[in-house]
This record gives sequence, structure tokens and C-alpha cells, in this order.
Amino acid sequence: MFYSSAMLFGLTTSWLGGFQPWLASATVFVVFGMSVIQLTRTAWDLLTFLSPIPILRYLLFGVGVNNNHAFNWLVANLDKLQWFYSPVGTNIASVLALSLLVCGTGTYWMWQGWQRRFPNPTATVLSKRQSYLVVICCQLIILGFGLQSSLASYGNSSGLLVVNLLMFLTLIAALTSERQSLYDWARYRQQIVPSSQKLWRRYPLLDLIWSEKSPAGVEIAINLLSSVIILTPLTLFHKIEAKEFWGVICCLNLILIYAAITQLFLFTKTRNQEIWAAGTVGSAILLPPLILSMLLLTPEKAPIFWFSSTFASFWSSSSLVASGNTILFSILSQWTVLVLLNLKLRSQLKLAGKSASKALLKA
Repeated sequence: MFYSSAMLFGLTTSWLGGFQPWLASATVFVVFGMSVIQLTRTAWDLLTFLSPIPILRYLLFGVGVNNNHAFNWLVANLDKLQWFYSPVGTNIASVLALSLLVCGTGTYWMWQGWQRRFPNPTATVLSKRQSYLVVICCQLIILGFGLQSSLASYGNSSGLLVVNLLMFLTLIAALTSERQSLYDWARYRQQIVPSSQKLWRRYPLLDLIWSEKSPAGVEIAINLLSSVIILTPLTLFHKIEAKEFWGVICCLNLILIYAAITQLFLFTKTRNQEIWAAGTVGSAILLPPLILSMLLLTPEKAPIFWFSSTFASFWSSSSLVASGNTILFSILSQWTVLVLLNLKLRSQLKLAGKSASKALLKA
């Protein structure tokens, strides 16, 4: 899996220049560092399971922590690991099978992206059809780690949000079309769509769902909807408070906003569009909770700002006192920002769809 990710990373991040190997090395270091963290019996365990070190610790030192052992941190604690409420840590065959499932799924989709990107460097890493299957596969695996006998409902929902945030940020980077692809789609959409598929010309929404060169906003929304449907059993088996539920809705809105921001930056004529998009999205994720904390605006004092601009994993449901009006206003403010961003993108696509001669005659 690491070899496949390195191949795909090298093909898709050439714009990083000399920073590319440093970022790749830091990412591998973080993934290996997560293996030291003890299992929490929540959705967080998926991040720990991406590293091969827990499996090696399981094979070499066994399970269970021996307090008398000088290096007890080396002993794996996979004995309590569950997947869909089934204990897998007590059997070495089930542990290896789960590891092969997680790593094999990631390796397969990385090779699919590598095969698309290598012959055509301007293509998206995944097609829209493939993205729907990727989300279904990943969410089923995440759901298995989330359905464990754990009383930490907040830790489970927080880990679920972090894992989904990382997945959808990767998905946004893999599905967002570049400027030239969007330009061709906006101007020559009627010619790109085959004549046998006249339904696409009649209903542009179908073109947004299936066409590879179209904007990725509708596609991300469909993937979010499918994720909510798949993860619904997690909210049924674990008691989720109302504030946590509305916090998840706000997080979904934020992911759509990040997708719209990324698409807008990649459609501009500025240099280093990818760097600007990554920097803006990263700032939108990290700066709001940092600024609110520096201003001493705790979730109790300013719940509307925490609801509308930060992910629910940054605050605890017990520390956030929010009324129904606060939640409603937060969601409406997010929808307003999302509508404005999409209207801006729509106007740019409409302008790009006009022919150059028509623009000159109009001027």
C-alpha cells in the first residue's frame, strides 16, 4: 500500500517541487507514529490499522499489556479489537484478514488512480463512477470499526468525523477538475456528450453526475449523501445526542464548502493554483478554532461560531450549549456561503462557455 501511495503521490503532486519528498516522508512518519497509540475501540482505530507496526507487534509480542514488562508499550492491544461487533483480535487469522482487507482496498483504488493518471496527466485521479464505489467501500470499512462495544459515544463520533474529513479531503483532491478540463466542458459540452446519450443534453444534472470533466460539487454531495445512508446504523446502535447530529450536518456543509473553494481556485488563471487551494482549505479548517480559542470565545460563549465554522471534533457536545435558533442560523449561514460560492463558479463557467468571437463582438 505504501508503494502504491508513493507512486500515485509522485504522479499527482509534481507542483510541490522540492517539498514533495519532505511531505511524503512526514506523512509516512505520522502514519507509523499512530501505531503507538492504544486502540480506543472507536472509528479512530482505522487510522491506527493503516500502519503495519500493530500487526508486527501482535505477531512478535502477542496481545494484552503486561505491566511488569519493561517495554509494555510494544505489546499490541488488539485482543479487544472488534469489527461489526465481532471480536477479531483474539484470532491471528482474523487480524491478518482485516489488515489485508483495509490495505488491499486502499491499494486497489490507488492502482486504479495510477492507471488513469499515468497516460493522461491532466485527468482526474478517479472517475465519477469510481468515486461512488470508493466511498461505499471505505464507509463500509469505517462502519465496521465504528460498531464496537464502546461506551465512548463522543469519541466514536469524533473519530468518525476525523476519518471522514480525511477521506473527503483526499476525494476532493482526486476529483476536482483542472481549469482546461472545465473550460472544455463549459464550451464544448454539447460535442463531448455522445449523440446517443441525448438525455444528458436535455438534463444537465446528469452531466454533472457522470461527466468526468464537469465540476465535482454535485458528485461530492452525492457521496456525502451515500455516506450518511451507510453510517446511519452507527447512530442507531450508539446513542447520539441531538447536538452531535446537527454538528454532523454542519460538518457535511463545511465539506461541500471546501469542495467549492477548491474548484474555484483550480478554475482561476493564477499560478500555483493547487497550492492556493490547499492553503485556503487548510486555513479554513485550522484557523477558526485557533482564532476562537485565542479570543477566549469558548463553545459556551460563542456556540454559533463553533457550529458554523469548525468541525464537531474540535468541541465536546457537553461543553456546547446551543439553542434551536443558534443551530438553524448556523446551518443557514453555511448554506448562504455555499450558494454564493456555487453562483460564482456558475458565472465563471457560463463566461467560459461563450465563444471568443461572440465576446469580441459584444465588446
